[in-house]
Amino acid sequence: MGSQPISAPPAPDARRILEALRWLVRELRLAQGSGERSDGLSAAQIFVLHVLKDQGPLGVGDLADHTATDPSSVSVVVRKLHQKGLVGKEADAGDRRRVRVTLTAAGLRAAGETPLPVQQLMLDRLAAMKPADVHTLADLLERLAPAAEDGHPAPMFFQEGAAAGRRR
Repeated sequence: MGSQPISAPPAPDARRILEALRWLVRELRLAQGSGERSDGLSAAQIFVLHVLKDQGPLGVGDLADHTATDPSSVSVVVRKLHQKGLVGKEADAGDRRRVRVTLTAAGLRAAGETPLPVQQLMLDRLAAMKPADVHTLADLLERLAPAAEDGHPAPMFFQEGAAAGRRR
């Protein structure tokens, strides 16, 4: 992997971008740290618990839509929450092939003991922006981010076993 020599200070806008990214990464890391202190839950698990608390039982696809992630990433998080006894799985009444994820009493308690997930705060900030600005930001961030690895979807923030969703 080749690199270019560092020759001059970055442009002011490049500095602003890096500063904003540092603040976002800091916010995400702090959220992950507070989650680890709350019964060993990851930020991704806390986000899923809060969505289920607010929305009620959901299928994995709907849960992925609400968390703005891929169903395969949500499935990993749901599996971990199920192992911890925080969510249950039940057959969908309308389609027995589909599974609905539900909060257990312990999951409801855990969701109530954790602050609003940072991912939701970010989604709220994006919702407050003009749609055209959000579209432009998405386009630019996709150009800034490394390419997806082998077509794998990006994992949820700080999801365990996230190596499958790495980007290069």
